[in-house]
Amino acid sequence: MSEINQTLEHQAVAYLFGRKAQEVVLVDLRGRSGLCDWFVVATCQSEPQLQAIISGVRRDLRKAGFSALCAEAGNGSRWGVLDYGEVLVHVLMREARDYYALERLWKDAPQVECRPEDYPLPEIQGATEEEDDILPSSEEEWA
Repeated sequence: MSEINQTLEHQAVAYLFGRKAQEVVLVDLRGRSGLCDWFVVATCQSEPQLQAIISGVRRDLRKAGFSALCAEAGNGSRWGVLDYGEVLVHVLMREARDYYALERLWKDAPQVECRPEDYPLPEIQGATEEEDDILPSSEEEWA
């Protein structure tokens, strides 16, 4: 895995905490999955919070120089995903996280239960909240 992706997963954790996500876990899938090297899994409390976290973290990481290949969190979703290639960021409402249990699926992989104090928000020059960053409601809008 490249150094830039290690930075990406740690910045994703910091921005998740900055957006009030809870129970953030890093799952190290290097050598275990052909899909990606890292899962970053977080919990939110409501659909509006899910939408706000996904769009906010996507915006934050874009300002830090990382572009998502894809993002999913349509209306009525209980699970949102940001795909950065080697890093997948999952934000799930509590009941969806309990049901899908991503950490248990990868129980043989090293996992870190993250604490907000260990992941301070990086400073980004010229960052503003004014940019429009609404997620597409369907895959056709990504084309």
